[in-house]
Amino acid sequence: MTRSLIAIVALLAGLFAATASAQAPAALRHDERLTVVVHTAANCPICKLWSVSPEGLPVARQLPQRWPQVQVVYIERPSLHGSESGALYPPELQHLFQARQERYQLSPPVPLFEIVRNREIVTRYSGMQGWTDGILPALASLEATRAAAGSPLLPTPTR
Repeated sequence: MTRSLIAIVALLAGLFAATASAQAPAALRHDERLTVVVHTAANCPICKLWSVSPEGLPVARQLPQRWPQVQVVYIERPSLHGSESGALYPPELQHLFQARQERYQLSPPVPLFEIVRNREIVTRYSGMQGWTDGILPALASLEATRAAAGSPLLPTPTR
C-alpha cells in the first residue's frame, strides 16, 4: 500500500512540475517587444484617479525609458457606457480589436491593463490594484527573463 501511495504522489508531482513549466513564460529575446495596453474611458472616475496617482500614469509613461523594448498604448473610449472602436487602436493592435469585436466585448471594464507579447495577451488585470499588484510585477518578471537571458540591451557590469 505504501508503494502505491508513493507512486501516486510521484506521478502527481511530475504532472504538477510539467504543468508549472508549461505555464512559465519563455525568456524574452533581446529584441522582443512587449506592449502594455491601457484601456480607459473619458468619464471614468477610477481612470481619472489612476491618471493622477503617483503609481498610475506617471509610472506608465516611464516604462519605455526603464525598458526600451516596452511600449505603452492608451485606448480611451469616449464614455464609460460606450464601446471601443477600431479607430482607437493603432494598426499593430487591430487584431486585439477584431478579437474583442468577434466576442462582443467592446465595452471592457475600465481601467483595464493588458500585456501583449507576439500578438497574444499574456496577462490582463482591471482596476487600480490590478495595475500595481498585477501588471507592474508581471512586466518586471517578464523583463527579468530578458535580463537572465543575457540581453545585449542591458549594460554589462565591468570589473
